[in-house]
Amino acid sequence: MPLGAIRSNCHHGPTNTYVIASPIGDLEVISCPKGIHSLGQEKHITDKNFAPDLSTDVILQSQLYQDNGYMYKPVLMCVDWLQKYFHDTAAIKTSQLPPICFSFCKEGAFISQVWKTLPEKVGFGETVSYGELAKMCGNPKASRVAGHAMKTNRVQILIPCHRVIQSNGHLGKYHGGTRNSVKEWLLQHEGALRDK
Repeated sequence: MPLGAIRSNCHHGPTNTYVIASPIGDLEVISCPKGIHSLGQEKHITDKNFAPDLSTDVILQSQLYQDNGYMYKPVLMCVDWLQKYFHDTAAIKTSQLPPICFSFCKEGAFISQVWKTLPEKVGFGETVSYGELAKMCGNPKASRVAGHAMKTNRVQILIPCHRVIQSNGHLGKYHGGTRNSVKEWLLQHEGALRDK
């Protein structure tokens, strides 16, 4: 059952769940009319079966609730942005992120600040340590909280938790350590790591 199988509402309207084909496997997106609530690889993808394929175009495959064929604009923007991310890396550096609806987090909370700061300050091809990210958010002693924010990030790639690494240069765990090869691939794709 997809994450969004139970239709929910945020204060901006009902959410819908979409599946998008991508070079890193199918992605599930949940969105309301205002913005993306979550974006992530389908649950079955792990280090054991991760098989990226850059020949795969980013296309919308399905939506849970058909709503007379209507699709939320943030989802269409997300598909366009992801197509650029995977296939036009020169354009992605100047492309605006699709809107993210932060109604799922408490306004003013430090974790919310981490999620908003990361995509604003750490661009394509860059990395940052957990401590550096905490400092960017105004609390240099909160590296563990920054790490928790990355662990609980609901919006993969758009809130680029893959760009946050350990201060010793090690990549750290991605998706609880079950998708470390995905993190490594994303960083190599962005040119933040040299190919092995």
